[in-house]
Amino acid sequence: MTRAERLGHAAPSTVRVVTQIVVASVVAGVLMGVLWWLLAPDVQGVVVDGGLGVDAHEGRHLFTRDAVFTLIGAGAGLLLSAVFAVWHRRNPVAVLVSLAAMGVVGSLIARFVGGFLGPDGDVSGLADGADVLFPLRLETDAALLVWSMVAVVVAAVIALFREDRTPWAVPGAGTGHGAGAGGFGD
Repeated sequence: MTRAERLGHAAPSTVRVVTQIVVASVVAGVLMGVLWWLLAPDVQGVVVDGGLGVDAHEGRHLFTRDAVFTLIGAGAGLLLSAVFAVWHRRNPVAVLVSLAAMGVVGSLIARFVGGFLGPDGDVSGLADGADVLFPLRLETDAALLVWSMVAVVVAAVIALFREDRTPWAVPGAGTGHGAGAGGFGD
């Protein structure tokens, strides 16, 4: 038995931390996909030579779709990182690595869910000039990394400012500062 376990400060296992982050990231990815589908603007396309085209005015909305995805991903990374970095502060490496990997996986899930719920953009059998909703898809693959980047930065900052002695302190005892703490003034 380690000293931390004797004092009641045993950290959860790495497998438990990773499992919790995996489950939370999958759920957050599905929710992010639904939010993206709800918040992203519709883009009206036009059938041109059997394909789907978009004019310059509507093209700006394609950027807005990617921006919405990116902002929701940043929020998911911030929220999950803050929760897990504080909750599992005694296992910062597992939290950091898990959040980095699962941020990409969660973003991929969100892209799939949003694309599944959004319009399909099928133009087969339609005449040239017909209006069709442009499919909901992510045009910028770099947006898939935003969740991970935000999560890693937040988890690293939280880990930098945590109290290193916390796992070794006696439960209910003070921080060791002040009168009677066995310092140089005693």
